Amino acid sequence: MCRLWVPALCLLALASCRQPDANTRQFELQGQILAVRPDRHEVVIKHQDIKGFMQAMTMPFTVRDDSLLDGKQPGDLVTATLVIGETSAYLSTLAKTGHEAVAEPPPPPPLADVLTPGQTVKDANLVDQDGKRRAFSSFTGHRLAVTFIYTRCPLPEFCPLMDRHFSSIQKTIASTPALADVRLITVTFDPEFDRPPVLKAHARRRDADPAVWTFLTGDPQEVNRFAAQFGIYVEHNGPNASDVVHNLRTAIIDPEGRLVSVHNGNSWTPAELVADLTAAPAPAH
Repeated sequence: MCRLWVPALCLLALASCRQPDANTRQFELQGQILAVRPDRHEVVIKHQDIKGFMQAMTMPFTVRDDSLLDGKQPGDLVTATLVIGETSAYLSTLAKTGHEAVAEPPPPPPLADVLTPGQTVKDANLVDQDGKRRAFSSFTGHRLAVTFIYTRCPLPEFCPLMDRHFSSIQKTIASTPALADVRLITVTFDPEFDRPPVLKAHARRRDADPAVWTFLTGDPQEVNRFAAQFGIYVEHNGPNASDVVHNLRTAIIDPEGRLVSVHNGNSWTPAELVADLTAAPAPAH
């Protein structure tokens, strides 16, 4: 299991009126508040192990009842009820039990040397889900949607949501001749664990068409260098390679390998990404 930090610019805030999932699980959570963001209906908590669900992490949690945030502030020690559904996760209770000084608030991601629209994506030597070496430049000539996940992500609103979005886009591509050149690329930021066999099984579970949707891993330093140019911040803590701090971004790249646009977090919709892909210049034939 990994520790996850998703910075404010990359978080998914849910509308409080969203209908609950039919099947949900509930877990008790204990930890310390690091940030309160009423405008995003969320609170960032450094929590202890959640028995039966996940190890200790620092991450944001959505609340559907904004009154839960009233009077809360960084440093508050809290207990909460985490509700996990098939497509959502939120806190249904949040109670203060004490207060301590915040020792190490999570750092924001560095923004230097990040590509801007129109700049060419730097090449990287990666490996696909079949164990085949793939230079990123081998996708030149296609409009690309590129995102970053890790297969062990426990919360349905983060990496699994991005997988679901790409699954939806894959269906749109299959039914839209004008998008036949589009390719979907998912890059892991947990390459020590997400080796080709793991990615291949993950792709199979997502019904990924290998002709359209490719999963990539590789040497950790090479993966990190490639991801950094998109504004991806990844930090592996200690000897456990699954202890990962990261943010989330999804990029559109034109057939010449130039960045078109970037969506922060996973608050984007499949329709928005398809619109960006449609607006990008198609390859010359």
